Amino acid sequence: MRMGRITKKRKPSSSSSYNSSNNKKKNIKKADTQNPNPPKFSSPTLVVGQVSSNVITSVLAPRLTELAVKSVEEYADRAMSLADSLSEGDANQKKTEDDDGEEAEGADYEAEVDLDGNIITPSSSSSIPTPPLNNDDGPILLFTTQENLEDFSTLLSDTASHFSSSSYKVHANAAKFERLLDEKYGRFRPLIESHPQIEVVFKNLQRKYAMGGFSPFRRSEDMPVNKTTAIMLLFMMHRNNVRFEALVLMALFCLVGLQPWALVTLVALGRWEMERRKGRKVKGMPKEFKVCEPYYTRDEGEKEEDKKSEGEERAEKYAFLSNPVGTKYNPADLSLRDEEHDVLLLGSGADTLYAGALLARAGRKVCVLSPTEDVSECTVMSAQQKQKPAKTKKAAKGGESGLALFANVPFDTRAMNISHPAKQQKLLAPALCTATDAQGGIRFARIGSSQDGYAHSVLSVPGLGTDGSSGSDRMIPVVINAEGPTSLAEFCATSLGDGFPGSTMDLDGNKKDTNDDNLDNVGNSTSLGYLKACRQINAGSAEYYLSKLFTATNNNASSESNAYKQSTIQRASAFLDKCLPLNPHVRSLMAAIGNPNENLSPGKTCMAAHVSHLCAMTSTEGMVYPVGGPRALCHSLASVIEQCGGRVVSGVALQELLFDKLPEVEKKPAKEDKKDYANNGEDHSGPKPRCKGIRLQNGCEITTTEEGAVLSTLGLLPTFLHLLPTDVRGAHGVCPGLPAVSERRPLLKILVGLRGTKEELDLTGADWYRLPNATLPRDELVAGETGKVQLGTIGVDDDGDAVGG
Repeated sequence: MRMGRITKKRKPSSSSSYNSSNNKKKNIKKADTQNPNPPKFSSPTLVVGQVSSNVITSVLAPRLTELAVKSVEEYADRAMSLADSLSEGDANQKKTEDDDGEEAEGADYEAEVDLDGNIITPSSSSSIPTPPLNNDDGPILLFTTQENLEDFSTLLSDTASHFSSSSYKVHANAAKFERLLDEKYGRFRPLIESHPQIEVVFKNLQRKYAMGGFSPFRRSEDMPVNKTTAIMLLFMMHRNNVRFEALVLMALFCLVGLQPWALVTLVALGRWEMERRKGRKVKGMPKEFKVCEPYYTRDEGEKEEDKKSEGEERAEKYAFLSNPVGTKYNPADLSLRDEEHDVLLLGSGADTLYAGALLARAGRKVCVLSPTEDVSECTVMSAQQKQKPAKTKKAAKGGESGLALFANVPFDTRAMNISHPAKQQKLLAPALCTATDAQGGIRFARIGSSQDGYAHSVLSVPGLGTDGSSGSDRMIPVVINAEGPTSLAEFCATSLGDGFPGSTMDLDGNKKDTNDDNLDNVGNSTSLGYLKACRQINAGSAEYYLSKLFTATNNNASSESNAYKQSTIQRASAFLDKCLPLNPHVRSLMAAIGNPNENLSPGKTCMAAHVSHLCAMTSTEGMVYPVGGPRALCHSLASVIEQCGGRVVSGVALQELLFDKLPEVEKKPAKEDKKDYANNGEDHSGPKPRCKGIRLQNGCEITTTEEGAVLSTLGLLPTFLHLLPTDVRGAHGVCPGLPAVSERRPLLKILVGLRGTKEELDLTGADWYRLPNATLPRDELVAGETGKVQLGTIGVDDDGDAVGG
């Protein structure tokens, strides 16, 4: 078979060579006139100083037109190559047919046959020419004729005129705005369109954020003070015992440079975390507190005709309150021994029952063991006691004997006058609250009346308010009421020769209300200044006593707590002599107010107790007393303990505390400087045994659970000296400070019953105190030294004997 001839490349025509040479000349000319380094998006014919705003006309149209011309020229070249290929193929085909005819005439023809007998015709090896629009070696051509170029030029001019018109810009901006709205707000776009002010707010926030307005840190030039000043301020605050939290906030504000809003947010988060931790369930506490009923309930569903009169209801209440608080201990009852309790409380009184009620509400099984017959510590006179016969006929006609008349009437021998009632009610509410009453049916009556300023105490101090020439029996009684410290300071100024406090008149000439705790305007009054100092010291008392229970709070103690802590190790006499050296009468009065219940001189009284009593006596809230007496309050607390599964047992004879035995461990020799000289130089460091229960006088042992505890409110000395076993006390020592404490002196209390009503007897609600322990001191001038005064001792009588020693 003959092969087709090889296709030769066609030389470019004269017209195409002319065009190419012409283009080269144009390019050379353009290179001379164009900018050698034109901008990225600029016209090829850009001249400096002439800028076109139409990008299509100046940039896109020349480039696209040049590409279109090249496409037409390429199409012409392909078309001419195709025409030459077709003409040459036809000539070769004709010559091949002529040669094949000549060979067939002179020779036999051989053909190939397939399996079916069909003759296989040999295929032609000549290649098919490629169309001019489809070239495997190049791109597809879009422009082929001059007409296409003209149409494309028209399209570019129309597009340029369209985009250069103002209407296009309006539509383009609108479309862009719609697209931005969709991208920014998405599903919230209807809300933004209906409330455009929201978008304005968002834009302002975005602008501030971009400018750093929401950064939690200040820039270095915007710091309030420099670092040196900030460090000095922090050092001064630390020296003044400022709380740790305040120091941290100050450091964040001055050193770190937190913005005020970031600081407020940080404080709010910290406060929220503290409240969340307070509300978190404590281990062992129930999820829900048990709902208790009041100790004394009134049947609200009682019919009108069956309702009792006021006198009958009062008699029923009196009969209920005549019963002692607690269940009498029965040695034959072994249930107390067999049961295991979470907490054993040893003691009596409202303070013991209050602790038991709180523990019972917290899910603990509490057992109160009281050595007294009445857990409320009230004393009653028995009608079975012998009484002497009446000496006069008038007394014999009186009817009932005195003992029979006052039989089973509870006498309050502890004087349960309560100060700061608002604070006390907040403390009592968690223990007393019931289903119908937040105070558990307990109410408090204010002592005194509005006519006497709610006077609650009358103090008689020997020698107070006199010149001392007539002996110490003469005195001026001092009435303590709820009119506040300012009223007491005015009494000291008018009767005891003290300076007057600041003005009590306002700018309009009206008298200010002195029934407040504002002690800022002291004036020349030393007594008011002393009361103000005592208030400042007593402000940290609650925090100090909490730190004794929770040792972790000692590191964050405030300045008030530290001041009260210092007062616990000082005597009241030193504080009185230092603050009130000029007026012995004011010094004696303050000593009397600071310790009215004990016959101890200020030299033997703790300053902390003196400060607390003085603030309580001069409070503007006055004194209150529980309605129904201590029994009503104790009945309510005992009812809560019993309803929560606990027990309150009275008349229990306690013998000694029970302790777990510790495994014997070889003791290491103690160093000389670490010896406890309060315990004869012996070292008592190491683990201490756990108190597991109490043994009674009859040998019965009452124990707690493995995680239980024994609490004693009997007092420091009765607990450690009378209940603590000798072997335990000798092996592990006593608590620090115990050797310095002396046992309380015996008290003689006389019960006096007065027959008659309040109106008939014309009695005041105030308590009367005669306080020889605060006898007026005798200050003397030191001989030979002009103006120097030797301060006398408070609580010393005319014979020089100390009172209450």
